[in-house]
Amino acid sequence: MGSIADLLGDQLRAGLAQLVDPDADGEAPDTAQASSVGSSSASPTAAELAREAAMEAVLDEADLEPAHARTELTLRSDLDMDDVSLYAVVARIEREAKVGFSDAQIEGWQTLGDLLDAAATAASQS
Repeated sequence: MGSIADLLGDQLRAGLAQLVDPDADGEAPDTAQASSVGSSSASPTAAELAREAAMEAVLDEADLEPAHARTELTLRSDLDMDDVSLYAVVARIEREAKVGFSDAQIEGWQTLGDLLDAAATAASQS
């Protein structure tokens, strides 16, 4: 039996594929560079790109303004994310950053910072 992410993943991927521009991956480096003020002009690492993909997914799903995003925001209380919205974010991160998460990892995430760090760590280990 697969995890909830596996079960929902195929349906979410199909739905998101219709909504997301196929060239969306090309936008991630621009956002990563914009958020890395003062960093060198080297291309972003896989961890940075995964973190940006995760942030974009959360911003879209939680209808959060970038100026209000803080790592200490709780996923369930502050961002009002339920299981479905959280797994929609997870499916998008897994697809865009080409990483995977276990249900145990996801259940351990309390804050936006936890989610972003997990995405960056998973990308740097793959």
